[in-house]
Amino acid sequence: MEDYGWVGGALYVMYVLLFVAIAAAVILPIIKSLNEPRTLIRSGIGVGILLALFFVCYLIADGTVLKNKAYEGITEGTSKLIGASLLMLYIMLFGAAISVIYAEVSKFFK
Repeated sequence: MEDYGWVGGALYVMYVLLFVAIAAAVILPIIKSLNEPRTLIRSGIGVGILLALFFVCYLIADGTVLKNKAYEGITEGTSKLIGASLLMLYIMLFGAAISVIYAEVSKFFK
C-alpha cells in the first residue's frame, strides 16, 4: 500500500468537517423551526412533493439491465432506482432553468 503522507490525514479531517456541516445544515433549521411550526409544515409539504415526484419517476423508470461486463452486479431494482434518480435530476434541472428564466423575464417587465 502506498503512503500518501499528509493527504490521507487531510482527507479524514475533510470527512469530519463534511459530517459536521451536513449535521449543522440538517439540525439547526429543525431547531429553529420548532419555534415556528408553520415553517416545519411548509418544509414537510416540500419534502412530500419531492417524495411524490420521485415515486412517479420510479414508476416511469425502466429496470432493464444491459448485458455488459461493466454492469455486473446491477440488479433490476438498482437499475430502476438509477433510472428514477436520473429522471428526477432531469425534471429538477428543467424546473430550475424554467424558474430562473421566469424570474428574469418577470423582473424585466416590472
